[in-house]
Amino acid sequence: MPNLGPFPSKEADFNLYVQTAVPYLVANKARLLVSAANETAATAQLVTWNTVYPASQNSNTRTKSIVENKDNAKEAIMDTLRAIYADIPASVLTVEDRNSLNLAERSTSRTPVAVPSTKPIAQVDTSRRLEHTISFTDEDGSAGKPSGVRGCQIWFKIGEPAIDPSELSYMATDTASPYTHQFNGENAGKNVYYWLRWENNRGESGPWSDVVMATITA
Repeated sequence: MPNLGPFPSKEADFNLYVQTAVPYLVANKARLLVSAANETAATAQLVTWNTVYPASQNSNTRTKSIVENKDNAKEAIMDTLRAIYADIPASVLTVEDRNSLNLAERSTSRTPVAVPSTKPIAQVDTSRRLEHTISFTDEDGSAGKPSGVRGCQIWFKIGEPAIDPSELSYMATDTASPYTHQFNGENAGKNVYYWLRWENNRGESGPWSDVVMATITA
């Protein structure tokens, strides 16, 4: 569904909106910094709308061409109003302005990013010599990263399984699956034990994945 912003979705309500918004902007053009070009465009577009909209609602005059003209007129006036609203500094908008134009006040506080609560599911492709391709998805079954997650931390240990995270070596934080890592020849034939976890945009990490073991192909 398109984002209509301040504009009502029902055309009857949209019609009432532009009948109020355009005259209000013209009356307050100096204070709201409405340019002469935008004032002229909005005024002319309202005149066009006031011709084609009633015709599109009347069964005696409604034709395919009239409906297309009405849709084009609606898009044109919305584009101009969006341009006008984008030029108005938030600091000059009064409560009356916001109510008349249906302009919501933007929140200045950010929603805190949650610490990841799910764990990645890892798979390792060992088909290429001395190379592992590590793929990861979320445990909820989605292919994408959880909301607020920057990437997936990949940790590993070569040889014996790790009992504690302190035994692990950091490989990378990958922002998009898969991640490919190449090993030295001296490690050919050895097992690698992978631990993965999500990392959010603040660097906070979630729970560890299940351990995945893969052999380095010689």
